[in-house]
Formats: sequence, structure tokens, C-alpha cells
Amino acid sequence: MGGTISTYIEKTENHYSSLTKGLKKVANHLLQDPTIFAIHPAKKIGELIGVSETMIIRFCYSIGFEGFSALQKEIRKSLMTITSSTNIKSTHSNHFTNELIIDRELINKNVNNIDIEDIHKAIDIILESQKIIVSGYYQSYSFAHWLYFNLNYILGNTSLYRPESDARLLELLPKESCIIVFSFYRYALDTIKFAKDAKEQGLKVLAFTDSKVSPIAEYADTIIPIQVDNHSIFRKGPITLSVINALLHELLIKVDHVEETTSTFKYFIKENSIEN
Repeated sequence: MGGTISTYIEKTENHYSSLTKGLKKVANHLLQDPTIFAIHPAKKIGELIGVSETMIIRFCYSIGFEGFSALQKEIRKSLMTITSSTNIKSTHSNHFTNELIIDRELINKNVNNIDIEDIHKAIDIILESQKIIVSGYYQSYSFAHWLYFNLNYILGNTSLYRPESDARLLELLPKESCIIVFSFYRYALDTIKFAKDAKEQGLKVLAFTDSKVSPIAEYADTIIPIQVDNHSIFRKGPITLSVINALLHELLIKVDHVEETTSTFKYFIKENSIEN
């Protein structure tokens, strides 16, 4: 690996064998979930992973950084990259093909790490809700729209949150309702506030996010974490949509009353009919 994106990873790996047991614990958490180190101060990170703030700072010096702020700055630069850099190698000379292979391998990584119990909890929340609201800002809007459209097709009780017209929506929802939010690094403040308000209203909150300690986690009843090697907006798309589709298929197994496409949908070809 090379370049700015992998420097902190290289330093951690190069010094790993010489670290104490406590410092190795910090190193393992950094390599597994760098988002924790990008969004929290050293004291909070120590609380989350079970070490002291001093241990976090010692770790930074041990792998060659001038302090915690230097490490955090580099991690943030890494997570913000929109290049196609990744630690997945490919022997294909065709760049287009390489990108498809990288997406496939990142999906495989998530397959190996996903907790099926999280999916079952999410489905239970969805099926027990009278009304479902799906929300996503910026690039996450496309994920929210895809999930909303298909959930509403299956269940008929789902809406897409539109902040320009739904200001008092949470107050008007039935008690047995849930909201589904998408929150990825750098974490839109409006999404976090929406989840917080929903929680205060006593509604269930289901969150798709990139870390179990992301800011949205504080307000979520259930989290579906989606792992991405770097936080490029282009890398999130295929993985997130694949996880959404897998959840929808799992939901369909429990729902047996999905009807044919409604006649109000404007399609050129309709099932079992030919129109002149």
C-alpha cells in the first residue's frame, strides 16, 4: 500500500510486533474501525474500546505520529478520499473491470462480517410498525428512495421523509411507527437530529451506518453496519444497495401477500396483457 490513504495503516502494521499487549488492542481497533478514531477525542475512544486516554496517546507516539491530533487528521483525510484506492488487489489491466472487482470484494467482506441477528431485529421492527418513514440526506437520499419505494410496494405503509414539507411529521405518526435512516461519514447533522427527535417521540429507529459507534448509534434501536475500506461516496453505493436488497428479500420471506404491480404504474409492458 502507498500514498496518504494507507500511511496510518502501514505505520500500524510496521510497528505492530513491537507493541505491548495494550497498544496492540488499540491497533486492532484502529485497523478494524478507523471511524472511531476519526470522530471521537482520545478520551472517548479509550472509553469505547476499554483502555485509558494515555494508552491512546502512547499508541500514536509508538507508531510514529507526533500525537493523537496528527493521527486523527490523517485518518480523516483517508476517510474523505474519493479516489479508487483500496487494499484489494487485482491483476486486471482494465481499470473498468478493476472497479467492478473491488465492489464485488467489498460486498464479500460485508457478507463475512454481517450479523444476521441485526437483520432479523430490523425486519421485526419494520413488520411491527404501523407507519415507516425513510430518511437520507445528500448521497444517502438515493439509498433512502430505493428502500422507501420497495418497502412501500411490499407493505404499503412507507413514506420518504421530505424535510421541506414534513416538519411536524413525527408528531403525527402513530405510536407504533419507525423511522429508517442512512448515516455515513461525515454524518449529516439533519439526519442525526431527525433520529434524536424520533427517539424522543418514542418511535423505533433503525439506522444503516458505517460504524456501531457512529453519532447516529446513540439514537438507534437497531444498527445495520456497512463496512467500507475507505469512505468514498462511490464505494458506499454498491455495498449499501446490496445490503438493502438482501434485507428486502429476507422481508419477502415473511410476507406472502405481495400483489401484482398496481395498474396505476405506467409501464410499457404489463403482465398478462398486450396494449395497442
